[in-house]
Amino acid sequence: MWPHKFKAVYTVTLHGEQLRTDFRVLNTDDKPFEFTAALHTYIEVLHVNDAKVTGLKGLSYLDKSNDPKNPEEKTEEREAVTFGKGLVDSVYLNAPDHVELEVGTGAAVAIDATGWEDVVVWNPHLTMKDSYERFVCVENAITNRSVAVQPGEYWRATTNFAVVDVK
Repeated sequence: MWPHKFKAVYTVTLHGEQLRTDFRVLNTDDKPFEFTAALHTYIEVLHVNDAKVTGLKGLSYLDKSNDPKNPEEKTEEREAVTFGKGLVDSVYLNAPDHVELEVGTGAAVAIDATGWEDVVVWNPHLTMKDSYERFVCVENAITNRSVAVQPGEYWRATTNFAVVDVK
């Protein structure tokens, strides 16, 4: 088990077509600790071929699709990250607070975050043949560096998911 005393509080609030998450990690130990984190989301899409993520163009990312232990660092040149042609497993570094996942219905999930630094975009493609066509993951994360929390202090991150019309 992890050798530090801590308290993790995860609050989920649902109101209309908005879902808000609030994640806090409190150091209750007498020494500092470091950690990384990611909140895994599985968001339903009409079909994976119709889904796309916008707001990541120009960012550096780690492409883990060929070798997760030795990802290739790339720069995102596309206006939208698309799915359906193969495994997508990418960690976008120093991501913006706002990205959108268009789900193929004329709607999108707007994802607004604070406290998170990275965004993971994932779809397993044929490694999950029975279900990959109906979901993608757009996950808030802090993976490129560790968060340091001093005794008696806390780290906090929030995310708001809202259904919006595609422009």
